[in-house]
Amino acid sequence: MNKGRRLATSVTLVAGLLSVTLLGGATLVLEKTWHTAHRSAEVSLERTARVVESTVNRQLLQVDIALASLPTLITALSRSNGDVTSEAANRLLRGLNFQAYAFRDILLVRPDGTVWASARPRPRSRALPINPGELSTGPGTGAIAVNGPVRNPLTGEWALFLSRPVSLPGADTLLAVAEVPLSTLGTLLAEAGEAPGLRVMLERDDGTLLASLPHDELQIGKVQPAAIGRLSRDGTAVEVPGTPAGTPMIAAARPSLYKDITVALTLETATAMTDWKRDRDRLLAVVLLAEILVLASAGALHAAFRRQRRLERERAVASTRLENAIEAMSDGFVMWDADDRLVTCNQKYRELYAVSAPVIQVGAHFEDVLRQGAALGQYPNIGSDVEAWLDHMIGWHRESQGSMERLLPDGRWVLITERRTASGEIVGTRTDITPIKTALSDLEAANERARHQNRLFDAALNNMSHGLLMADAGRHVIVCNRRFMELFGLAEADVAPGTHVAEVYRAIVARGIWEAGTVDDIRRRQEDLTLAQRNGTFKTSDADGATLSITQRPMDDGGFVAIYEDVTEQQHAESRIRFLAHHDPLTRLPNRILFRSRLEEMLHASRTRGQGLALLYLDLDKFKDVNDTLGHPVGDALLEAVGNRLRACLGDSIIVARLGGDEFAVACLSPDLPAEAARLGERIIASLSAPYGLDGRQVTVGVSVGIAMATPDIALDADTLLKNADMALYEAKASGRGVSRFFEPGIESKLYARLELERDLRAALAAEQFELAYQPVFDLVADRVCGFEALIRWPHPERGLVSPAEFIPLAEETELIGEIGAFVLNRACADAARLPGDVRIAVNLSPVQLRTDDIVDAVASALQRSGLDPRRLELEITESALLEDNERIATLLERLRGLGTRLVLDDFGTGYSSLSYLRRFPFDKIKIDQSFVREMTTRSNCVAIVGAVVGLADELGMTATAEGVETADQLDLVRQVGCLEAQGYLLGRPKPILAAFELLRGAGSAKPTLPLAAVGS
Repeated sequence: MNKGRRLATSVTLVAGLLSVTLLGGATLVLEKTWHTAHRSAEVSLERTARVVESTVNRQLLQVDIALASLPTLITALSRSNGDVTSEAANRLLRGLNFQAYAFRDILLVRPDGTVWASARPRPRSRALPINPGELSTGPGTGAIAVNGPVRNPLTGEWALFLSRPVSLPGADTLLAVAEVPLSTLGTLLAEAGEAPGLRVMLERDDGTLLASLPHDELQIGKVQPAAIGRLSRDGTAVEVPGTPAGTPMIAAARPSLYKDITVALTLETATAMTDWKRDRDRLLAVVLLAEILVLASAGALHAAFRRQRRLERERAVASTRLENAIEAMSDGFVMWDADDRLVTCNQKYRELYAVSAPVIQVGAHFEDVLRQGAALGQYPNIGSDVEAWLDHMIGWHRESQGSMERLLPDGRWVLITERRTASGEIVGTRTDITPIKTALSDLEAANERARHQNRLFDAALNNMSHGLLMADAGRHVIVCNRRFMELFGLAEADVAPGTHVAEVYRAIVARGIWEAGTVDDIRRRQEDLTLAQRNGTFKTSDADGATLSITQRPMDDGGFVAIYEDVTEQQHAESRIRFLAHHDPLTRLPNRILFRSRLEEMLHASRTRGQGLALLYLDLDKFKDVNDTLGHPVGDALLEAVGNRLRACLGDSIIVARLGGDEFAVACLSPDLPAEAARLGERIIASLSAPYGLDGRQVTVGVSVGIAMATPDIALDADTLLKNADMALYEAKASGRGVSRFFEPGIESKLYARLELERDLRAALAAEQFELAYQPVFDLVADRVCGFEALIRWPHPERGLVSPAEFIPLAEETELIGEIGAFVLNRACADAARLPGDVRIAVNLSPVQLRTDDIVDAVASALQRSGLDPRRLELEITESALLEDNERIATLLERLRGLGTRLVLDDFGTGYSSLSYLRRFPFDKIKIDQSFVREMTTRSNCVAIVGAVVGLADELGMTATAEGVETADQLDLVRQVGCLEAQGYLLGRPKPILAAFELLRGAGSAKPTLPLAAVGS
């Protein structure tokens, strides 16, 4: 490894040295050649400057000679022709102009600037393009002067005007002027020194540009800020540094024969060095290529060294990985050499062959390992012929083809696989296939379960309540169930797998169970869903109302599965649900929702037609008693009968609705209000009050009617009208029931007063504001107090003493009577327990309390809590309570008597006074109503009635008590008819419990006499 690194370092150093040498040499060569090329450009420019200078001098001399020869030529002309005329001068000048190309025009000009003669014809009035005052002579007498450049207005060309003074015979001194176009000079300059990047200029000493090549239209005649002629005029090339906007140049300047004119040449350094740059680029390319070759060679050597080191590392890693991989294999691995000796194996192989582990050693022969393993019991299923098994295994091993399974001693199975390599070694694996064996066993069991599930699926499919049809993308039947065939009356052949769905539809039509139009509708809508590849549910019906619901789902392959359900009954049920949403299910009358909607319509009609609207609220009297005593089925039958009677007596033009419970409503439009509403109420009361025959029983209920009206001139909304009718109904109930009442403004205040009383009543219960007073009952035989009747009193903190006649009916109506009755029972029993043991206490039970069996528990609880002997408690029951369900009341009274209490029939004679009550119900006492007792002194028939009742009670083994004894005469008559007990104000007023106790003691005696009692009262 260190040697490789040293070689790599040496290669790097050699490559670096070669690179530096190449770069250094190239740099020296380039520097040398640059100087040579630059000097060569300077020499060439100096030579070109001399050529240009010679050309310019020759041109100017030619013009100068022509101008200088004019006096001689013109003088010669005058000798031959006499005086010289301007026309003759013109011809002469024209001849000269034709013979010379150095100038365009030659003129003779007077000092005032007028043209005396010219080579080119021109009007005499035409002035020269240059001011005559600007025409000057050269620095010496007779020398030529160069003027301009000036743009000729006739030709538009720039031109120089060369002039010199001449003297002619017979004339003043004139100026000979030659017009030299700059284009002519440009042509001469191009012939002398045109080359790439070369610029040739004629400049004045002040830097004015006279001419240039290339021609520069913008700078002609302008002073150049960096005139070359100002730098050097000896013809030596110099380097001119570049300006920020320009480039470096080589320049040379030479003066012409005419001191005011200088020839200047410039050559861009970059252009001058073009050949050198080309050679430089070639040299650099060669050097770069050489550098690349050096670096590439060094890189290749480095790569070779790195590859060698990497291969060495990889061989080491591969060897380690191979060993690790072999050891990490989940299978056992083994290798035998060509002589069947063990080369290597992994730990998994040793674990699998744990019994043979002692003989599995590197170098062991295959046959020895196999033989010794068999002897140790490594192979439990080899049979008895070990040698035959060994021969078979050795032969199979040497063939090294295929695989075999082997059972191990611990119950595991291994898969043995061996292959021979090209070099003769044998590589083998041992795979634990126990999980696979188990999985195959499980798979077989799963297949069996699947077959069982398929049988179940077939059973489930053919026992579905819905029809099912599955079709592929080609609309061919895949599967359908028995219910599908039953729905459409199909045979199995009609829906065999592979049958086209169109054929199935034709078969359905042929069976005739469903109409052809219905089947076509199903086909079309299913086809639409299939083409759209979407879910969908739709229903279709026959003319006879039979309805199918089809739900279709697409399948991934383009087919579909559809469910067919006969929803005929469901449709009927939905129709009924829609009906019941707005109708009462029992009476089939409109319910509150529909009635409210109809009422709104009638209110609108009332305003548009100018008619009044009457709303009647009906509430059945004592319906709850019927429901509680005879049961809800009888109550439902009663409500249904009431609905039928309302429809019968009111007709179809009047809206009737059941609002809930025993509440009904009637609405009608009439121009004759309130008379029509009153007649309607009377008709309803008369119809509904007639007895009903229900379940073999005769039931009689009443009805209270509240009437509210809306007239066109008094606009009421539905809510107000309903509220008014409700309050009128409350007024009808408060008026004794069985009547109708119209809504009046005062009713609302009365209702609020009633609600206020109800609220106070509930508060009184919570605050225990009630008290009990006890009125004594006298034994007329023993002349002593034998008991008391408990009477409830309500001392309201604001109202004062509230009469029971005022709040007891309200308590019965609001069902608070149960709580009040429980209070009276508990308090009376507790107070009675404090009295002597032979004194009884009487408590009145409301008919409402007797409607449920809770009264039995209330009495039992009061007796248990107070410890009162049940025989001392008397429960007084009015005749009205016996008008209910006789059987249930009889059972209830037997249960009360079973507690040990005494039962008393109160106010006998005021009700129906059916003698059957005395026979059927187990009463211990009869209390004769005070209305008969009070009139005994004035009416003989009342004496007879009281006497008859007393005699009847005596015969039935009951005690008779006369109520309301207020005078001594009444007391005497009561005694005379044989009445045993009496109570009344004569004998004692209701007193608190302490006063009652004092009455019993009566001046130290527990048996006060009647006169004492009367006095005490």
